[in-house]
Amino acid sequence: MIYTIYPFKDATIYEKTESLNTGLDSILELSHEKVNNSTATYNSRILMYFNLNDLQDKINSSIIPTSASYYLSLRTTDVKEVPQEYKIYAYPVSSSWTNGTGQYASRPNMTDGVSWKYRTSKQSAVEWEPTQSLNPNVTGSYYTKKGGGTWWTYNNLICSESFYYQSSDVYMNITPMVNSWINGTISNDGLILKFEDTIETLPEYFSSLKFFGVDSNTIYVPRLQVIWDDSTFTTGSLSEVADENININVKLKKYYSKDEKSKIRIYANKKYPQKTYTTEAYQLINYFLPETSYYEIRDAHSDEIIIPFSTEGTKISCDENGNYFNLWMNCFQPERFYRVVVKIEKENGNNVQIFDNNFYFKVTR
Repeated sequence: MIYTIYPFKDATIYEKTESLNTGLDSILELSHEKVNNSTATYNSRILMYFNLNDLQDKINSSIIPTSASYYLSLRTTDVKEVPQEYKIYAYPVSSSWTNGTGQYASRPNMTDGVSWKYRTSKQSAVEWEPTQSLNPNVTGSYYTKKGGGTWWTYNNLICSESFYYQSSDVYMNITPMVNSWINGTISNDGLILKFEDTIETLPEYFSSLKFFGVDSNTIYVPRLQVIWDDSTFTTGSLSEVADENININVKLKKYYSKDEKSKIRIYANKKYPQKTYTTEAYQLINYFLPETSYYEIRDAHSDEIIIPFSTEGTKISCDENGNYFNLWMNCFQPERFYRVVVKIEKENGNNVQIFDNNFYFKVTR
């Protein structure tokens, strides 16, 4: 199962405009800028907060296991002058912050929420304070102007993703960080994303990575994916269908409410059945798919992968009636159509079949 949680709030904080709030901006940005003929170096970082109360309830109720993995997913909208190799770090924020109502292009600049210098607002004047004397496990960094956030420095909570000649979309494993929030090791004040120090301190360089934010009104908003294996596999009296002779039908309703939790059936039969005497229609004889079968969910309009194939999170189950998988519709943005794709792997992945036969459904409010 892959369960999706969307951010409750996010913002970019800019060193160059230290009191600027961008709490309602549709774009999030990691950037580094060295001003010509000056010693000034300016960076920007991203703050993001997920409300985990519902997740905590599901874990306490054993609906989601404590062994689940957690991945932060961000979709790139613009890339400028990033190195061929670089690294992005995520740290758990050590202080609460106020989202605010500003945008980067607001004129005059809004200062009613979090910024590089202030974690609440310029008006309240509550600054980021990485004072190690108060707590040796809290730190922060800046290069020209004081601020830039504060975060916990426990080694096992520091998460990162390395990029090497590849897409700048982020898909970062932040399992240790989320577990620390869930088990109460540290309070959940969100996370901060930043370039590695070697980029933030470059003497002459400009880099910018822009991502869609939660206020972008697109399907590309950030998300936290909760991944665990909820599959079971009991074939009963069913027979496995042959590799070269598979016909698949995913049994879907046309519309699902966003609050539904559905068991989606997959019926497999022979595409070219042998002619034998029988009183049952060939199309009604059900077979089971191999245990190494998976599903994927795509946005029907943009073809964006919403739930990817995953050996851990999207294994197809089987019972005595055939194959199925469980799907929680609150993982999807409502009033959109989605498409189910099925993949079968055999021979350690050397034999792969993809079934993309226009299996559509819509999630409604």
